[in-house]
Parts: sequence; C-alpha cells; structure tokens
Amino acid sequence: MAVDDHPCVLEGLSVVLRDAGDIDLVASAPSAEHALESARAHRPDVALLDTRLPGMSGVDAIEPLAEISPDTTAVMYSAFGDRRVLTDAIGAGARGYVMKSSPVSDLLRAIRAVASGQPYVDPALSPTLLMDPGSPEAPLPEREREILQLLAEGLRTEEVAARVGLSAETVKADTKRAIHRLEATGRVHAVANALRRSYIT
Repeated sequence: MAVDDHPCVLEGLSVVLRDAGDIDLVASAPSAEHALESARAHRPDVALLDTRLPGMSGVDAIEPLAEISPDTTAVMYSAFGDRRVLTDAIGAGARGYVMKSSPVSDLLRAIRAVASGQPYVDPALSPTLLMDPGSPEAPLPEREREILQLLAEGLRTEEVAARVGLSAETVKADTKRAIHRLEATGRVHAVANALRRSYIT
C-alpha cells in the first residue's frame, strides 16, 4: 500500500512497483485517514507512508495502522531526512525509512527488507537509529517525551493525562515504557536520564 498526497507520486510508485515484478500494490491512498480504511480492507504486508500528509501525518498513522492491521509493516517514504522525524517514526514502530531522493533500487530494497522482517534505513541516514522500539536503547517517541516533560515540570499523572488528552492508565503505561527505554529505576530517574540525553528540557 502506498500513501502520498501527490497524485504524481502515487502514479510513479504504481509504475515502479508493477515493474519490480515481485511486489503487488494492493491499494493507494492520498491521506493517512484513507490509508487506515484501505488497511482494514486489504491488510497489506507493507505500508509505504509519506511523512507529511494532510490531516494526520504519516508518523501519527503508524500506531493506529498497527492496531487495524497488525501484520502490516510501516516504511516511511520522505523528502526530509530530519533526525527528529526519523526518531519519532522508529519509536512509533516504523521498520524502514527511505528518502524520496534515493534511487528506485533503494526503495525496492527497503520494501523487500521489511517484508522479510529486516529493518532498513536509507544509507544517507544513520542506520544505528533503527532498532526494536521496545529496546532500552531505542529513541524516545514524541508522546513519551511529552509525558516526561510534563512530569519534569511537576505535574501529577492525572494532570498529565488531562493535558495530553489521554487516560491516566495510558499515561502510566507510556511512563513505564519510557522508564524501560531509559534504563531507569523509576519516574524521577527516567526524567533525569531524559534530561541528560536532551530528550526533554
């Protein structure tokens, strides 16, 4: 499945993937919202997502996509090599990141790699950033950074939940994940580690 808000890009991807011979484009979508509907209907093995889309971004679509179609693997296809976007995408669960400026062969290599269970980061970017998002060394996703930032400012769990629009239980779960990623012994230690690594200020 390919997701991009530019019709010419979708058309080009259709041609490229068809010519590849071993990759079937089961659906294309102009937005993340349409992509989620398509994923529910088609259950693609790989979703090629533009990072910047109207409405929900490609990065924000990764988690709901995984909920709708757990066997679908997300690959970001972006014109931007921003480290923060890459970190957020990997933290959200993407297993591949390809630059639109890269050769078509790199795109096909990325799709085949993630379809077979292997991670892929564009050679122009740092491959060390692509790792299991549940590992202690994984980058801290944006939501967990936001929660730790608010905890660092002295807010209680219930106050954080109200501020970010989540339930207190979800905030507690995200906090536990952040503690694990940061190899901390508790919330205070996690905040200290996040400050030291410049994840929060």
